[in-house]
Amino acid sequence: MTISFAAKYILTRPRVAAIPILIALITLLETQRLLPFFRLFTFGLAFLLLADIASLSRGKWRDALLVFVSLVFGLTIIEAAANIMEPKISTVTTSGVSVPRPIIGWGPQRAGRFHSEKTDTGTGATIYSVDYTIDANLLRETHSSPSGPTVAFFGDSMTFGQGVDDAETLPQAFADRFDRKLRVLNFAFIGHGPSQFLRELETGIYDSLLGSQSQAFVFMTAAWHAERTACKASFVFHAPRYALEDDAVVYKGPCSDGARLKLQEWLGNSAAYRNFIAPLRSKLSPNDIALYIEILTRAATLAKEKYGVPTFLLYLRTPDDYLRATGFTDDAIIQRLRDGGAIVLDASLEKERTGGARISIEGDGHPTPFANRLRAELLERFFEETQAPGALPPNMP
Repeated sequence: MTISFAAKYILTRPRVAAIPILIALITLLETQRLLPFFRLFTFGLAFLLLADIASLSRGKWRDALLVFVSLVFGLTIIEAAANIMEPKISTVTTSGVSVPRPIIGWGPQRAGRFHSEKTDTGTGATIYSVDYTIDANLLRETHSSPSGPTVAFFGDSMTFGQGVDDAETLPQAFADRFDRKLRVLNFAFIGHGPSQFLRELETGIYDSLLGSQSQAFVFMTAAWHAERTACKASFVFHAPRYALEDDAVVYKGPCSDGARLKLQEWLGNSAAYRNFIAPLRSKLSPNDIALYIEILTRAATLAKEKYGVPTFLLYLRTPDDYLRATGFTDDAIIQRLRDGGAIVLDASLEKERTGGARISIEGDGHPTPFANRLRAELLERFFEETQAPGALPPNMP
């Protein structure tokens, strides 16, 4: 009996000692995220931990633990497969370019120059390597008149100019069309959407920058912005959330907070969730599109009432099947936006795209410098053709 007990103790001691070590490794991975695929390693270590505990258990406890061991093993395999399926893309940007910020959700932490490089790690090819200059007002730098009539651009990464240098953004291209005699401001930022546009106008956080000479607001949009306004996009945890109440758009706080925010952040770090669950969760409903339209029309109304300026929407069409389940079409959305008071310009550049022009950055999807110049030209011509009140600054051609 003494020999048997000693042998059992010797055999079980390493397995008992492994438990705190495995727990410590899992905690380290989840808190420090030291590895690119840390969630896969977390699942793998959790499998080993449960298997180890099951080997030390007896009876019903062991049977129950074996069920969990099997489930976690399956999760590990699924996570590994999802990591293999994901595009092998790496984007590295100087720290501080995006941090949580009140009202808008996130934005630059400080002024300065930030380098961003996107690479296809499968081939080693560089997709883009650019610098973003953030000015003292924490806006993307745009060279224009310091005191002329103001045209303000709001929006997401397309207008911010992700993947292009400072001189190649849409706001800069527009300023150049007017020989930099206009004061052009770029309030856009990576990941923002219509909710930020409306919230910025409601709170007046940029009023001191806009001054008293605002001539027009410009916002580039597409129906897939509805994923952001519906809080269904995977990166909008801190974005402003709106709801429709009695046909009015009402601010409801951030998209996620508290325990829900923690859960969504945890899920978002899983390749399995990103590949298999998130696409289903982000599917749009008719109510999502209706909310998206109402947020933009409310922003256009507020721009007119509070600032006395028209809102120009550069609308990008989506693939034919994107909106099918919602009962909407791009044409119907455009008409609703126009009915709501916005001036809408189709800026899809489909003719140029079908003609072979390089409209999007290959391997990325954001507009190329050429596309930004084309849209700036379209916008300039649209200003002239519509002759909307306040759309053109005084004494400008």
